[in-house]
Amino acid sequence: MTINYRQRWVQDLPPVGGYPKIHFGRRSPPPVSGYWMFGVTFALMGVGHYIFLKDKIARIADEEEENRRLTYILPIIQAENDINFLASPHKNVYHTRYMPPQTPHKRTYAALPKRLFEEKH
Repeated sequence: MTINYRQRWVQDLPPVGGYPKIHFGRRSPPPVSGYWMFGVTFALMGVGHYIFLKDKIARIADEEEENRRLTYILPIIQAENDINFLASPHKNVYHTRYMPPQTPHKRTYAALPKRLFEEKH
């Protein structure tokens, strides 16, 4: 496509009567009441506290149940550990530095393999 440079160029002009006025002044939103903001904040904090306390009560109940369950089963586990220790060949624990771990209350050693706690000869 070729451009004809001999044609008459027409400049864009504003419409007759000019452009309409532009409102450039500041238009801020209507102010929010302080009482309304306080009410919304109080409501959100109340809901958050309700959820938190409900969860905390459930966690305390679960911990009490777990402690009760461990109290019932701990003597049995300790007896099994004692039987296993007495059945295994071991040295006198009062003359060596090795002492087998007692059954922990919070199951600290439950995930570890038992071979870690066997005495090496």
